[in-house]
Amino acid sequence: MFKGIWPAMLTPFDAHGDVDLPALDRLVDHLIAEGAHGLYVCGSTGEGLLMNVAERMAVTERTIQRVAGRVPTMIHVGMIPTRDAATLAAHARTAGADAVAAIPPTFFAYSFNAIRDHYAAIGDAAAIPLFIYNIPSAAAINVTPQMVAQMQATIPNLVGMKWTSPNLYEMRQIIELPNMTVFSGPDEMCLPALSMGVVGAIGSTYNPMTRHFVRLYDAYVAGHLAEAQELQFIANRVIKAWLGHPGALKVMMRWQGVPIGSPRAPLESLPAEREAALAADLLAAGYTYPVAEAQAARQASG
Repeated sequence: MFKGIWPAMLTPFDAHGDVDLPALDRLVDHLIAEGAHGLYVCGSTGEGLLMNVAERMAVTERTIQRVAGRVPTMIHVGMIPTRDAATLAAHARTAGADAVAAIPPTFFAYSFNAIRDHYAAIGDAAAIPLFIYNIPSAAAINVTPQMVAQMQATIPNLVGMKWTSPNLYEMRQIIELPNMTVFSGPDEMCLPALSMGVVGAIGSTYNPMTRHFVRLYDAYVAGHLAEAQELQFIANRVIKAWLGHPGALKVMMRWQGVPIGSPRAPLESLPAEREAALAADLLAAGYTYPVAEAQAARQASG
């Protein structure tokens, strides 16, 4: 169940900035049709930390209903208040999620005991598999192999991690702990992480490039390393291109016929007048999915 390419699913918002549930249905269907092995819901890419508890519950329920068992779902329930994170974890279980994940509590300086107790409360409320989401660049906390080993002793349903860090040395130490299932987080390191033993990858670029990364994963599993390398190299050029354009991912999904609105403030939207530049950068990077029609026409004629 827990393996393969899982888009860190974007969350659609309407023109008023509210969660757009019909658009969510279309996005779920699109990602599954493109070959996603699972869906990771309300993470950082999904702007979960910019939504309130009720909104996140609504997204969780609608996603699981729409998935209807076609692929497994992992719900990110991380919040700073332990009580709210535990509430979301319990709700994910009752909604039918296959697992929950959570970033560490952020902003304040926390002792290991505080972090352990935070995860213990989430695990107890969830009563389904719990994954720690280690993203030290954003959470300002690095969950080390030693911390994980100690938490395993007191949190029986702690079964894995989403590892969003370039430190593959520590990642491998966590993989070697008993009964730990590790997903890679950085899209640009999908193949290196697979070679170090992760079961799959969860990431942002897997929204507009699901098929591309599924091909990469399949090539690696089949032992076709040169093909997997070339697919990773192309993906990395595309990632470099879209990272230069805030709000690009939602524009890229609209170009594929899956409109999901704009990012929620304070995240930036991509101004309409910059879409042509995004299209040009993507095409130059080797992006093969649909881009803005006007720019695509200019590229073809040039």
